[in-house]
Amino acid sequence: MIDHIFIKNYKVFERENIPLDKNTLFIGTNASGKTTILEALDLFFNNVFHYEYVRNIDEDIVIEIHVNDKRYRKVYKSPEYNIEFSKCIGDMQDINYINYLYVPKNIYAPKLLNDILSINLSVDTTNIDKTRVFKVFDYLDGKLGNNTYNLFNINTTYQMNINDDVSFTRSEYTKIISNITYQYTIIGIDNFEDNFDLEALKEITEFSYQTIFTSKHKDVVSNFDYSVKALYKEDIKQELETITKSFEKNQLKKLLLVEGKYDVAWFEQGLKLIDEFSNYSVIPCGGYGNIQYVRKQLEKEGYKTITVTDGDVKSKDSLKREVIELYADIDYINRRFNTTFKKMPLRKKDFFKRFNVKDDVVKKVLSSWAKKNLTLESPFVRELDELIENFAVGGN
Repeated sequence: MIDHIFIKNYKVFERENIPLDKNTLFIGTNASGKTTILEALDLFFNNVFHYEYVRNIDEDIVIEIHVNDKRYRKVYKSPEYNIEFSKCIGDMQDINYINYLYVPKNIYAPKLLNDILSINLSVDTTNIDKTRVFKVFDYLDGKLGNNTYNLFNINTTYQMNINDDVSFTRSEYTKIISNITYQYTIIGIDNFEDNFDLEALKEITEFSYQTIFTSKHKDVVSNFDYSVKALYKEDIKQELETITKSFEKNQLKKLLLVEGKYDVAWFEQGLKLIDEFSNYSVIPCGGYGNIQYVRKQLEKEGYKTITVTDGDVKSKDSLKREVIELYADIDYINRRFNTTFKKMPLRKKDFFKRFNVKDDVVKKVLSSWAKKNLTLESPFVRELDELIENFAVGGN
């Protein structure tokens, strides 16, 4: 499963890291980047490149994904935008088992059918196949036993002659997608409501390895029981419609407002552990400076909200520790970042200055850790449980 995707110099993203969950629904106004995420994955996995999406023709395009706490980066060098292998990171053969199916808003049925055909017929590359691949190099450079080059990626594509006039109903598209038999398929569906019925949400997310949807429809958002992530072109204060146009005012879920996008994974996992996930949608507000303003505006319009801030704010709705990363496992931190913490610092300043990487990298890695390693006994989860109980008692 992909935990994060980093996109540089492609379409709306100058440089952005986006957290992902097993099932993620992106909401946002036009040109906020919802479709770009799906198309960036199409470039990474399927080499589908759109030259017109390049933001700055003098800069490289970079797409990087994190799978099982490992980085896999592809760099497309300006100006031709061929892959520059020397700048890529990670052994791509390690993730060769993952297939990605992109379903755009305007579906061309023959392509979709052929893409699914290729995915369903995916097989692991055998040692015999690899031997045959390397044998080709013997003929290219005249040297026997060539082992100069490592395999970067292997894909087999199947294509049937399918009538261009073929078309399907919404229920038929659901059946087609649901008949994907390959286990490790990531499905990206743009504008879900345009081609699928609401009933298909659960059906598709149940069988797939990972799903990433975009939508503008309130019914889709309210019926999506997984991670709903908001994208903002500008400051959230200028784009409150991203939330107000996506959620119903009378929905049973409350909007849980948190400071940053890397906090979301912590809170969502914590809510799952205390069996409260179905009652809250976690919304990042881009820092403490925005969170109170956003809450007031949403409550004026009739939305039910609660807020949880970092501990440096020191209010009754705050965590006890200054920043959420201080709840991570110290042994994991030392192994992952080669740090030498003997005990967790009390202040976030003392924490982040010990790393040789940017703060965002630490936050990104530890948000992935939180998804997989938080338990009911984790201090963060216990605090969250207390806060949720207090909110319930206080009637917020």
